[in-house]
Parts: sequence; C-alpha cells; structure tokens
Amino acid sequence: MTSTPDYVLSVMVVALNEERHIGLLMDALTKLAMPEHWRFETILVDGGSRDGTVELARAKGFDACLVHPGASIPVCRNLALRAARGHVFAFLDADCLPESDWFRQALPWLLKEEPVMLGYPVQPPPAGNWIQRTWHAHWRHKHSVTTAADPEPVIRDAFRLITTRNMLFNRALLDVVPEFDEALSTGEDTDFAFRATQAGCRVVALPALRVTHLGEPSTLRQYYRQQLWHANRKAYATIFRSTRGASGANAVFYTLAFLAALLLVVPGLILALLSSPWYALLLVPIVLIPALPALLIADRANSPILFFQLTVLYFLYGLARSVDLLGLSPRKYSWKK
Repeated sequence: MTSTPDYVLSVMVVALNEERHIGLLMDALTKLAMPEHWRFETILVDGGSRDGTVELARAKGFDACLVHPGASIPVCRNLALRAARGHVFAFLDADCLPESDWFRQALPWLLKEEPVMLGYPVQPPPAGNWIQRTWHAHWRHKHSVTTAADPEPVIRDAFRLITTRNMLFNRALLDVVPEFDEALSTGEDTDFAFRATQAGCRVVALPALRVTHLGEPSTLRQYYRQQLWHANRKAYATIFRSTRGASGANAVFYTLAFLAALLLVVPGLILALLSSPWYALLLVPIVLIPALPALLIADRANSPILFFQLTVLYFLYGLARSVDLLGLSPRKYSWKK
C-alpha cells in the first residue's frame, strides 16, 4: 500500500538578536493544529545575531538555520524562499506567536489554484501597555470593514493590513511575484503584498489569523524609532506611481500634509512673537492633522480616550515619516537596537 505523501508548510523567520523570543515561537508552532497529511518545516535566516538566537533555534529543532551577517531584510527573505521546500509558505517574525488554529484557518484559501496571499494585523500581548494597545487599535480599525464585532475578510486594499509578521501564501503566488525587492532597506513586505495585488493575485486580510506580537514598542521613543525604521521613500513612490494615489497612498498623503504643517511651525511662532498673535493660527494644522484621523479611528472603536492616545502616536508617526522623507535619516538602524 502506498502511503499518502506529506504536504509541507514552510514557516520562514528572519531574525536578529531574538534569543529571548525564538524558543517561544517554536513552542507555539509545535502546538499548531496541523491538518491530516500536513507537516511544517522551519527556516531561520539570521542577519548576524550577537546573542544566542541561532544556537537556541538549532536546539529547539529548526530545520534550517542560515546565517548571513549584514544581509538586508529583503535579501534574508529571499534566501528563506530559496531554501523553502513547502507547498505553501508563511512568514512570521521571531517575536510573533500564532494561535493553534492559525494554519487551519488559512489552509482552505491556500489550496486554491489561483495565487493567494493572506495575513492580518498582529495583536499585542495581554499585558501590553497603552502604546501597544493603541497602535493595535489603529491597525484594527484603519479599514472600515474591520470595525464590526465579527469582521469579515477584507479584500479591497487588503495589502495595507498585511506584513511579514503574519503572512501566508501559496506556491502559485511565487509564479507571479517571485521575490522581495532587495533594493529596499525596509517596507519590503508592504511592497511584496502591493505587487501581488497589482498583479491580480487574491490578497485577503483574514481576521481569523490571530498572531500575538511580543515585541511591540513599549515606550514613545521606541515607537518613534520604529516608525522611522519602517518609513521608506522608495516604497511610497512605487505605490503612488502605480495607483496615482487612488489606493494605498494614505501614508503618503498623511506624511506630505504633516510635513507641510510642520514647516509652518517655526515661521508661525516667530511671526506671532514679533508681529501679530494671529500668526499663531499657522500652528493649527500641526494639531489638526494628527487629531482628525485619531477622531475617525476613535469613533469607529467607540473609545473617546483613544482619540487622545492616537493623536500622540499619529504626531510621532508624522514626525518620523517626515524626517525620512526629507532624507534626514539616511542610514537605517533597527529600532530594537
């Protein structure tokens, strides 16, 4: 009798100095409810960790541990893709823990013959602080469809909700979008999902794909540095040129508006002090620009306190993205350093 062959889910992780989390990720993966005849393989691509990330990953049973010191994140992701032997694929960050039904929820979509990509915003740990909970609320409610108590899968502009913290796709997708753009220093996952969308692949944000992110910024300084790290002018330009601003360009428009308001602050202060107090009105846009989207999200979440918390985070978001847009931070360093 011929045994039924196994089908493989390739779980790929790009890491740097994640000794604290890599074992917890593997523990979560071993608890996955795998469908019959399915198994998973685990591939770690390490960018040159100085701690025990690689040694612990090997001890915990990762199938492959590839070490490439100094390699950029998109280069590491492509190395993982080339090493993967799976029928379907997933990217998780080393500090992300999928729920036990994560793969079962995704599999019916991934078995379609057409190219499919899935994902959903990660959630903070139960003990997360206000910064982590507030930023998750931003992700959770940034798309109007996700505001329902039992949200439906998001199709339109779903790429805006998908990152490699929680991304799955089938092999057919790689026939259309074969690799990440290695010219990008950051934002390569959004670019990857965007190119899949533009190529006509089915890209779906699926709320059932629950993943907890242990490594969200816990201080405002960390949050600002994270936004500076994620900002990428080239990725912005690609999206804007491709859609002419009709889709996925919210971050571009927000950054441009915030930068314009920011440039009014100094002359507004000077003129208000030296000429007329009415020039202080030039300071109003720098308050309104973060406050207006904060009001929208707080209304969707039915949470007044969220308005004040999001206004703070949106201000820092705009500041970080403006700094990047002006080229004032030419060298990218991970916010975790």
